[in-house]
Amino acid sequence: MTAVTTLLHDLEGLSLRNLQISAYSRKSLRRTLDAAQYYLEIYNHALDKALQLCSLSPAEMTVVDYGGGHGLLGILAKRVGFGRVIYVDYNTDAFRTVGVLSQMLGSGPDVMLMGDASTLAEWCRKNNVRPDALLGMDVIEHIYVLDTFFGALHEISPKMKMVFTTASTPYNKRVLRRLHKAMRKDEEGTSRSKGFLQLRYEHIMKLHPDMSEREAMQWAKDTRGLTYGDVERSIEAQSPNLLLDPHNTCDPETGSWTERVLPIDDYRQILAPYGFGLHVLPGFYNEYCRGPKAWAARHYNRRIERAPDKEPTGFFERRRMNKALKVAPFIFLVIS
Repeated sequence: MTAVTTLLHDLEGLSLRNLQISAYSRKSLRRTLDAAQYYLEIYNHALDKALQLCSLSPAEMTVVDYGGGHGLLGILAKRVGFGRVIYVDYNTDAFRTVGVLSQMLGSGPDVMLMGDASTLAEWCRKNNVRPDALLGMDVIEHIYVLDTFFGALHEISPKMKMVFTTASTPYNKRVLRRLHKAMRKDEEGTSRSKGFLQLRYEHIMKLHPDMSEREAMQWAKDTRGLTYGDVERSIEAQSPNLLLDPHNTCDPETGSWTERVLPIDDYRQILAPYGFGLHVLPGFYNEYCRGPKAWAARHYNRRIERAPDKEPTGFFERRRMNKALKVAPFIFLVIS
């Protein structure tokens, strides 16, 4: 039996009701486990890509599972036979969930760090560790400042390979419509919860009670995509944060973006100063569901499989890649 098969079997035997985790984590984990075979296939594909990039055996490698996925990627990595697995997450609920799952499943990360990329960099420096690869599942679209993030990773090791997945793909128009709807909801709020725009407005009015409501609202609009601290700095400098994208927005308290969509050229420009290159690959659909969805998944996956597994060179390779990216539900960002 493969590592994916055995882990899937163990996950099916879990009783979520008995796990000592938060209600939010339980609900989120349940969604993942409902499509566990699909997610494990994605994680296994990412691990395979890391192996190809590093040209090492699993036992020789130190890999980082950077947030997301309830730590299942790191747990799978240990079962595949990776030498050392480091898990990093700043979310306390997620951190606890990974610890509980690792204990229940009998395998998990060798090192667990509560924090972000700077926390990882400090730990690696103190312990003289240079990870061979870092993998982040559905996390890169939420990171507030990518320049700082990749700067910290470059400090750890300029040779470290990276594989990210993100459903915030700029290629698939159907996915974009869904993402933009979610962004508008977070920015504008609902009858039950305040939106990010209202939160920024209230913060500005609290700090500047002499400011007119109209001016405060204009500044709230002009500081979309900023944390509270950066909102204040923007006002002090009289420098609006005019994002090119009319939808991207982040939680002003935490800086976590709502599924931020960036053009691939933006990623390349951010990575270039650190000497990192980027290759984009199409993700694939879940064929383990039933009914019409399974048929549609197989249909689209056949088109996606025609794309080259490397940087396309000729005209026909580029055309096949473009067609695959336009229908893919998510993308792999492969950085080396």
